Amino acid sequence: MNLLISGPAASGKSLAALECFRAQPGSILVVPTATMAEHTRHRLARSGISVRPRDVCTLASLLEEWCVLAAAPGAVLDAMVEQALDVLRPAKFGAVSEFAGFRRALADLFEEAPAGGLPADLGVMEEDVQRRLELRGLGLRHIRLRSAAETLRNGFDLVPPGLVLDGFFTLSSAELDFILALAQRTHVSITLPEWPGSQSVRNILLEAGFAEQRLLSPVRKACRTGFSAATIEHEVEEIARRILQSAERGRAFREMAVVLRAREPYAGLVETTLTRFGIPARLYFDPPASSHPALLFLAGVIRSMLAGWDHELLLRSVRMPVSGWGATPAGDEIDFAWREKIPATGLPLPARLEHFAALDSWRRERLEPKDWAGRLRTLSTLLPRPEMRDRPDRDEVARWQSASAALALFGKILDNAAIGLQGFGRCPLATFWKQVETGLALEPLRVTDARRNVVHVMDAYEARQWELPVVFVCGLIERHFPQYHREDPILGDVARRRAGLGTIADRHIEERFLFELATSRATEETILSYPRFNEQGEDTLPSFFLDGELPAVAGPRIAPRSKPGVEARRGPADPIQLAPKKLSATGIESFLQCPFQFFAGRTLRLRQRPVAPRDRLDVLLQGTILHRALAEWAHAPLLRTAILDPVFEEECAARRVPVDYRTEAVRLELLRHFRRLIEEDRVPAGPITRVEENFSYALTPRLKITGRIDRIEPGPAGRAIIIDYKYSAGNKIRERVEDSSEGHAVQGGLYLAAARRAFGLEPVAMLFCGLKKEVTWGGWHVSVPGLEELGAACTGEELNRLVESAESAAARVHEALASGDIAARPADRQKCQWCDFRDICRVESAALVRIGHA
Repeated sequence: MNLLISGPAASGKSLAALECFRAQPGSILVVPTATMAEHTRHRLARSGISVRPRDVCTLASLLEEWCVLAAAPGAVLDAMVEQALDVLRPAKFGAVSEFAGFRRALADLFEEAPAGGLPADLGVMEEDVQRRLELRGLGLRHIRLRSAAETLRNGFDLVPPGLVLDGFFTLSSAELDFILALAQRTHVSITLPEWPGSQSVRNILLEAGFAEQRLLSPVRKACRTGFSAATIEHEVEEIARRILQSAERGRAFREMAVVLRAREPYAGLVETTLTRFGIPARLYFDPPASSHPALLFLAGVIRSMLAGWDHELLLRSVRMPVSGWGATPAGDEIDFAWREKIPATGLPLPARLEHFAALDSWRRERLEPKDWAGRLRTLSTLLPRPEMRDRPDRDEVARWQSASAALALFGKILDNAAIGLQGFGRCPLATFWKQVETGLALEPLRVTDARRNVVHVMDAYEARQWELPVVFVCGLIERHFPQYHREDPILGDVARRRAGLGTIADRHIEERFLFELATSRATEETILSYPRFNEQGEDTLPSFFLDGELPAVAGPRIAPRSKPGVEARRGPADPIQLAPKKLSATGIESFLQCPFQFFAGRTLRLRQRPVAPRDRLDVLLQGTILHRALAEWAHAPLLRTAILDPVFEEECAARRVPVDYRTEAVRLELLRHFRRLIEEDRVPAGPITRVEENFSYALTPRLKITGRIDRIEPGPAGRAIIIDYKYSAGNKIRERVEDSSEGHAVQGGLYLAAARRAFGLEPVAMLFCGLKKEVTWGGWHVSVPGLEELGAACTGEELNRLVESAESAAARVHEALASGDIAARPADRQKCQWCDFRDICRVESAALVRIGHA
């Protein structure tokens, strides 16, 4: 007799299904996904039951035996939908028919709903798609299910003695028809959870003669605790901390899981955080093929070639580690030299990359789709062969397995693209590659992971058959768990209900069921969590599924684990030898902000990667243009604003800045600022104005102070006004004056000292001039006519104290450098976001260590 096993979450339905499977030799256990099938096989093996892989399978693989039509790959189905739209041209979809997302939504709808249940225009389109698929031996899912059911009713002989279906939330009408056809030929047992979405299916099965085994209460009830953290990053770190604590108490990693509502935004953060803290983890998510580095590299080469060898596109691929050049010294040289020369297109390609040019003839050829598939398979030769070692580590083996799986899937995607273009005849590579790109975006990449002792990370759907001692359920805020759903824009709720499809109300009910499912997977402890603030620092709304707010945790946070045998360097081997003999005001201020910033930029002389063409006309280059224009204006004041344009053009040409709308907008803005300074210059140029004056003077026997002063206005009796131009707004000028007074900035004091020691002048004023937005003046001056409103009036002694403070700071910095101080110790943490070396200084990790030791 056929059996329906029903009950609430965690009531033991899967255990009852396994008993049915074991009791009937030769039966088949059917689950929703391939990863669930793998988990079930492992579960049976741990209980001492060995099964063949085909004995535990998915419904999709079961269909292959009883349906003549094969499943349509995503890229092929997308191509058929695109062709149907091109032929039928439905008027109401004309504005969106070119969008890939719209085609994907139509494909999902056609897989789910029969044409007879859809509005006339959609029904005609689905019939056209199915007709095209049948010419290729393929079919939509609901049609394949109906076909398999008909095959069974017609007396198909190869039917197992028993069939057990477990893990399904509910069944579509086509799935239900297939199950009922099976029930007429063999013994069928099926589990269904008790929730509103399964009640109609339950009633139909009971009417069809299924006996019901109701499991009334949960067989396990874990302790439920929880916490809230400040941000999503802190939340995941707290999960990692608790996992490590459990592991230290003897709990195996494989006995713990992290359950997410959906992959984004948590999966990537969970993976990197667990890895950072030495916790092995397996993610039960299949990323798209397009995300794999090997396929990203190959796709980038083809895109560059089809664009006429766009050097910027090709550079993105070459600098990837998988290319064999990325993350190597030689690759960095190519990257830096090449990036400075883009934008550029065409041949020849840069040195050492000429071999890519062998593909150039492809973009002018026309081949049959199957011939393009064969030719594109040879792209794998562009990838460097892995270097085999006698004892490779686990990470190397994982990379090899991942690359092998990606290339195998790439071959499958190429074949599917050829199927999608079947009957098109000879076509250019661009046409064929468009189909390949669709396949790369749609085909999931599955990489075998045979590790056992890992923390399992999965979504709520995957968790349905799992049972573990400790389970973390994170992200419990409104709009994430539960998610909010909108009405389908293609087929509204009224039409979906007529077609027997789920509506918004059904999906909202499903969110509650998913929460109950996720929070019932643990046998000992369930830990719930959520972040209190989002990325913008705004309060989040805890999930209404919770019984109230969870207690907040503030720490202690944990530091990443170092790899065995790796010790942190305290400083250079011979610090005194590394101490510079010359320092500039900028370098001193860099050290005062953070010793590591100085060490990376001045001692190691690390170069920042050249910026992309669109980012080259940044604030630094704009300031350079204005400084040069001001210097030339001092020598030729009658030319006034006419000086700026040639300077602007020369500097932009030298740095290969693209000529576009933004470039012109920036030029006009600089012109306005330049004109305003000329018209509002509060310190008129004298007959012997000195500009861009380099200086150098000895502060100590071992240290020289160097720099360049923008403008010196000498006056009577050797008195002089020192001016430094800043392409900054007024608030930045005020901050610099305040920092100088507090000893955090030394430029003003050192420039005053340079006027005396290097030029033999007596400075009476040190002024900063801000050129952005409004002309703003700040600084210090003694009683000088005309300077009353420029900066703050002071005495000569106060100027001397400014000099003494700056030179004292310079001496302290030099002494600290001689002692080997390279610590990541920012004076202003807000400035870290603009530091070029923020990704390597580990200032966050250092802070965590200090907190942990406190």
